[in-house]
Amino acid sequence: MRHTYDTKITGAISGHFLIDLYTPILPVILPLLITNMGLSYFLAGLVVTVFNVTSSITQPFIGLYGDRTGKRASVPLCVLIGSVGISLSVLSNNYLILLLLVTGAAVGHALFHPSAMAIVHQLSPPAKKGLYNSIFTTSGSISYSIGPLIAGLLITFGGLPSVAWMVLPGFIGAAWIYRNDRRTGVIEPVKKAQVEKKPVRGKYWWIPAGLVVTVCALRAWAYVGVITYLPTLLLLWYQGIDTLTTSVIVTVMLFSGVFGQIAGGYLSDRFGRKRVLVLGFIAAVPCFCLIFMTSGWLMYAGILLYAFFASFCYVASVTMTQDLLPGSIGFASGLTLGLSMGVGGVGAALIGWAADVMGSLPDAMFLLIVPTVLCPILALFIRYPTKSAEKDEP
Repeated sequence: MRHTYDTKITGAISGHFLIDLYTPILPVILPLLITNMGLSYFLAGLVVTVFNVTSSITQPFIGLYGDRTGKRASVPLCVLIGSVGISLSVLSNNYLILLLLVTGAAVGHALFHPSAMAIVHQLSPPAKKGLYNSIFTTSGSISYSIGPLIAGLLITFGGLPSVAWMVLPGFIGAAWIYRNDRRTGVIEPVKKAQVEKKPVRGKYWWIPAGLVVTVCALRAWAYVGVITYLPTLLLLWYQGIDTLTTSVIVTVMLFSGVFGQIAGGYLSDRFGRKRVLVLGFIAAVPCFCLIFMTSGWLMYAGILLYAFFASFCYVASVTMTQDLLPGSIGFASGLTLGLSMGVGGVGAALIGWAADVMGSLPDAMFLLIVPTVLCPILALFIRYPTKSAEKDEP
């Protein structure tokens, strides 16, 4: 039985790796869409906004529905839809068709994350839930880092339409996960742990949970805004940087974020989640300033360090929300992995609008210092058990 559980978990983790491979392709192709289709910064940013809002805002409700009914979306089908929508978007010369393809991919993402995370949470052994949760999260972060490099290589050697070949990993991966699911069949999670520990929430549980989600949303606003427009900033505002170099910079930046997640998750177990959350947000502020107040190697160092510290508190915030909302894992995951990223997507469109109005993308992007500074301030007010209290929990 343990082997069949592991097979299901492996399918969910593999699906997360695959589906998140396609999300960062959008920022890489934005500069080319602006040039080829004559889009404004606002319309270009709206592509990312439509994707993030559709895929993210709906996730808490999908997760809540799954928690109450036990019904989950098919992991391989979600992977297939997500890969097809993003990959084929580069073949469209019509803005509305582009938005429809991106929206379709977003639906696949929206259905995937609550379902896959519920599988990991329900089927992983109690002593290894944190480990499997970390592996699941990191798998998506790694592929999120690789995506821009693959897209950049394809664009450099085959032009924008060649990105459509990225649909193949999605097809192959979805088929492999479907085959494994057919072999294992439907598996009911072990319910003993749920009976032993009844979900208990404090009287005003929504205040600390709401604060965690708020800082997650503010973090996503700044982080998604930087990721969305950084390729455009490097390609169209800085001279001598080509698409491949830009893709490498973005990929290294996102890998720095992966290391930040791993380090933050490990240190939050040792020193407490709230402490890691606050310190990570504080460290991100000066690193963000380096991106826009310096040039050359200092600017690149700022990009890498900002990604590291902005991601440093990511796993801690997800785990904090799950702890504050016991018995509602899908809902909690939808809030942190979904709703907050949707806010980030809306923020991306606002930054694009500001760039059009101000006539300067760098100046508009620097406005993201506001949510970056608000994060550590609000994080200080989150009521959450200290490290010693966490250790005493069963």
